[in-house]
Amino acid sequence: MGRGIGHAARYHLYMTLRASNLSFAYPGSGPVLDGVTASFEPGAITALVGPNGAGKSTLLRLLAGLRTPGSGSVTLDDGEGERSVASIPPRERAKRIAYLAQRPEVAFAYSLAQVVAFGGFAGGREAVSIALDTVGLADRAEMPFAHLSAGQQQLGALARVLVQLHGARNDGVGRYLLADEPMSAMDPAHVVESSAIMRNLTHAGVGVVLVVHDLSLARSIADHALVLDGAGRVAAAGPAGETLTPDTLEAVFGVGFAYLAGPSGAAALIPAHPGRACSPT
Repeated sequence: MGRGIGHAARYHLYMTLRASNLSFAYPGSGPVLDGVTASFEPGAITALVGPNGAGKSTLLRLLAGLRTPGSGSVTLDDGEGERSVASIPPRERAKRIAYLAQRPEVAFAYSLAQVVAFGGFAGGREAVSIALDTVGLADRAEMPFAHLSAGQQQLGALARVLVQLHGARNDGVGRYLLADEPMSAMDPAHVVESSAIMRNLTHAGVGVVLVVHDLSLARSIADHALVLDGAGRVAAAGPAGETLTPDTLEAVFGVGFAYLAGPSGAAALIPAHPGRACSPT
């Protein structure tokens, strides 16, 4: 049993986000997602994994209510009944679901602090200051957002959603963070720190859903994993340690995988190149 099940029991008052028989196609193209059914638990991290074009980013946008399914539904269930995400007014939905794009874009010359303040609901300068301090960018608060490095922009975007999700434990409203490759441009130290921030969010009952291409990272930080194949179908789902395995991933990606044991005993999940010595766990 994955850790997320225990978290869900602890946070039974929080909402569960569900995709039911979800399909989607862009105009003029074939299906991107085909019959995806999955539940995303509160108080747990779920990794979305799959090859390029599998529909991971599209699924995230559908879960956030930013796109409309071709068929099927996305709902929030608070224990008293399910509501379509699309039917929730945008302001109310923003209090429940925070979306974090892989490449944060700002059209005008806003400062980092102003961008973080766009998270908006929970409260003023203090929330912004706390969020910037949490991601280690307090000293960049007045710097133009566009002048930050790509990794710093991702950290700033994470600070914005921390403001948006502020107070998750206190007001009885279920919340989700949906993040598309949120650490792809970060250096290793910031990946570790950002992973810890997301884990702390789960301790407040937030459900975190991440698109992740780094399979070792996905396996190390996620409670659950949802693996999509190249046709946008669910290939596997369940506890991350049992789902992100060489056999499952080889079937989806078309290349072999193996565990590479490190000096600490932890094992990285890597493509198995001919001639490279790998050790199974």
